[in-house]
Amino acid sequence: MRHKIIREIALSVIAAGGADNIIRALVEATARGTEAKGCSLLTIGEDGKRMIPRVSCGIDQDLLRGGQILADDALKQVLKGNPLFVWDVAGDPRITHKEVLEREGIASIVFLPFRDKQQVQGIMRLFFAQSMSFDREDLEFLESIAELGGSILRSAENQERLERDAEQARRDLARIRDERRHFLSFLSMVTHDLKSPLVAVQGYLKLLLRKSTDCLDERMVKGIHRSIERMDGMMELISDLLELSRLESGQIVTEFKTIAWEEVLGAAVEMAHELASLQGITVATEIHRPLPEVFASDIRLQQLILNLVSNSVRHTPRGGRITIRARRENDAVTVDIEDSGTGIDPGHLPHVFEEFFKGDPESLEGTGLGLSICKRIIDMHHGTIEVTSPVPETGTGTLVSFSIPIGVTCRVEDRYMLEEGAGTGTPGVDNITGTA
Repeated sequence: MRHKIIREIALSVIAAGGADNIIRALVEATARGTEAKGCSLLTIGEDGKRMIPRVSCGIDQDLLRGGQILADDALKQVLKGNPLFVWDVAGDPRITHKEVLEREGIASIVFLPFRDKQQVQGIMRLFFAQSMSFDREDLEFLESIAELGGSILRSAENQERLERDAEQARRDLARIRDERRHFLSFLSMVTHDLKSPLVAVQGYLKLLLRKSTDCLDERMVKGIHRSIERMDGMMELISDLLELSRLESGQIVTEFKTIAWEEVLGAAVEMAHELASLQGITVATEIHRPLPEVFASDIRLQQLILNLVSNSVRHTPRGGRITIRARRENDAVTVDIEDSGTGIDPGHLPHVFEEFFKGDPESLEGTGLGLSICKRIIDMHHGTIEVTSPVPETGTGTLVSFSIPIGVTCRVEDRYMLEEGAGTGTPGVDNITGTA
């Protein structure tokens, strides 16, 4: 119980007044209370070998700089946690540099190890001008004071270590953010620069097909068609990479505003019908009105729904069905995209939101970034998303459900991105906070 109480006192006093102030107050109060001529506290250096003066009162600084005043064997005993009482400095063989002590008028010294339950943190030395003797109760009390001091030193050391680690973490985080910003800028630049020549080459190939089909043999026509298809895939990859860089850099936060969910769904469903009808797939809707307003990016929510519908179209055979459901659940709007397609291998489900993950690595369809982009859009809106396959009620197909909270406020990371961009024309934080 004693150790626990002392530890709690140490933590409380450090929180109240700071370790250095408390240690100084403890040393000075002990000197006054014992009527010592002076008192000093030495702490053990990081190498575990040197004794470093930390706090002193009532004694000449020359005494502190005079080096070790206790013989090695005796010092080792104190460092093991055993207090040492020297009642007669002049006649005690364990004391060195006696001439300095005599010049200072020191007759007795008490060496108290500042220790906690783990180890000795330092040594407090009480210097007396006359020969002293303490009874057992006094000695036990001094040991308790030393134990309290050890706990304070240990707590202070832990606090200093935490502060150093926190500062290092801040520097590392700043460096990582710097590197991330440079990488995203590079990615955006490269993908943008790749897009222009690809568009030009793709245009020339299509023109060649239209104008020169009669001059080309079947093998060349097929080759041009394959090249155009490959370029379509590259264009899709470039678009996804550009989108990924925008999401990663936090650019979509500036798009947040109060929007009507029904308008978002209406636009998304209309585009979903166009996308699915080309493949002979029916789109059905089950929207439980009224739906609330939400603080979000309408562009990204539509993109989210269309990405999921596009995935469903890709894996649903002609004549199949895709159902879009929306409803309010407590303080969120939940949207389901369910299809009657081929479903997802259960072993692939844990990986579907990973970048570049495709169930069939050999497939030329898709970039493996669609669901990863969806997950980032959800995260920026503080929502949740999950994939179930097969659908429990039908035993086939895939069900993707996501929920977006009705009230969304800016995250710490978002604020940082906006503040970083404030000097380059990015809107300020005040434009991105609030609830609907």
